[in-house]
Order: sequence, then structure tokens, then C-alpha cells
Amino acid sequence: MSDIKQRLTMALPDLPKKLAHAARYALDNPQCIAFDSMRTVATACGVASPTMLRLARALDFESYEDFRGEFQQSVASRGFADRAAALRDVSSTKGKSTVSERIAQAAEDNIALTMQSLDATAVEYFAQSVKNAERTFILGSGSMHWMAALMESTGQMAIRGLRTDHSGSATLVETISSITENDTILVLAFAPYAKETVHSASYAKSRGAKVFAITDKASSPLAEHAEKVFIAPTDSPHYFPSVVSVTLMIEILLSAAVAASDTLDRIKQRERIRRDSGAYM
Repeated sequence: MSDIKQRLTMALPDLPKKLAHAARYALDNPQCIAFDSMRTVATACGVASPTMLRLARALDFESYEDFRGEFQQSVASRGFADRAAALRDVSSTKGKSTVSERIAQAAEDNIALTMQSLDATAVEYFAQSVKNAERTFILGSGSMHWMAALMESTGQMAIRGLRTDHSGSATLVETISSITENDTILVLAFAPYAKETVHSASYAKSRGAKVFAITDKASSPLAEHAEKVFIAPTDSPHYFPSVVSVTLMIEILLSAAVAASDTLDRIKQRERIRRDSGAYM
């Protein structure tokens, strides 16, 4: 039993009637607490929204988001098979919002949290670091490798020296073996965190490079190695972490880097090459 479920179970006998009803709902529907808004949960549970907040505070949480976060952490720590099973359970629940609606709501919540934690000064610092860098590496393992490749392919037309791992090297560190204090690196990792990516961030820091990270929480192992950390929550009823807010963060950082650099001629040249090649209709 997870810690939050144990706390609820132990507190249940002493809770007032409405709070006990909400607590039982939380125990029976942990995935709903993790991914639905407080208002949606309260409606499904048949209580008022303040009741859910009172339940959170009865368990010594400062806010409902902190209470909800415990359920999200519990779901995130489970394997993909368990998450897929939870998704199936959500799909079979009658009288509740559809899986599509839940995923869309989770994406909206992730975007809102990303914007709430966004530090405009840190974004500008990243943009200036890219502008002044000889090279900017973007690294991620597994599914984040493809997000890094997306950032490279969309940013290359405007930003010089942008590169990710295409080498087929045994480790990511080999890709950045020549990194120096004149370079910048952006690393991407989300729970469960790829050891290669964390190792790469540590190595880049030891070489004096400017290290930035996009990750899902402040406690991420990337945080100790990065000068600036950009938080992009990935919570979702989907069996795999959501990349919606990750894509948002990539677009924000690329836009800031382009705005800070003299890239117009570079973009025009790329457009001419594309037009002359006849590669696009």
C-alpha cells in the first residue's frame, strides 16, 4: 500500500462523515484523484469542492495540489503495465469523463503548471547562452532522444551550432566528449530518469559548460547539475508520461534563442535552399 493510501486508511475512522466519504472515494479511485481537477473529483464524489480541500488539510497537506501530488507520484512510480491497467480501469468506469477528456484535462493542467513555474529571467539567460556558445548540445535518452531531435531539426535553420546525438555512440557522454566552457548543453529527462542523461549533465558541468535542463520536478536528479531548470510536468492518465508541456517548453526556449540572435539571414538561406530544391510543395 502506498504511503498516501495508508494515511487515508488510518485516518478514516476519525474523519467526519463527508470527509470519510471523500476519503473512501480517493481510496477506490486513486487515478481520478491523480489526474482529475478538484472540482471534477468533488462532482464525481458527490461533495462540494471545499470538502476535498478539507480532506487534504485533515491529512496535514497545505493544499489540495499537495494532496493530489501524492497520488500522482504514486501512479508515476508504477511501471508502464500498471499505468496501462489503470487506464483500462478509467475506460471502464461509467458515468465519468472519457479517457480523451481526462488526457486533455491533464495536458491543460500541465501547461498551466509549466507557465506558473516559468522564470522569464532563466529563459533569457538560456537564450543568451545559446547566442554566445560555440556549440549547443541537446541530449535525451529513450523517448526524450526524439524530443531532442525535434528541437534540433526545428532550431537548426535559425541557430548555429545546434546538435544532438546522431553518432550511434555507445553513450551520450561520448557525443559531448569534447564539450568545453565555450559550449551550452540542454538535457531532457523525466521519471524514470535515464542514467545516461544524468551522467551527461554531470560531465558537462565538470567541463565548465553551461548546463540547462527540462525535467518534470525540482527534485529531479538533473537539478544538481544544471544552472537553470525548466519544469514541465508530465502527469497524465496515459500509460506513458505526457510530452505536451515538454513540447511547449522546447518552443519557448527556441523562440527566445531565435529572438536573441541575428538569425534572419540564416533562415532566409535555408528557405532558399528548400525552395530551389523543390523538396516541398
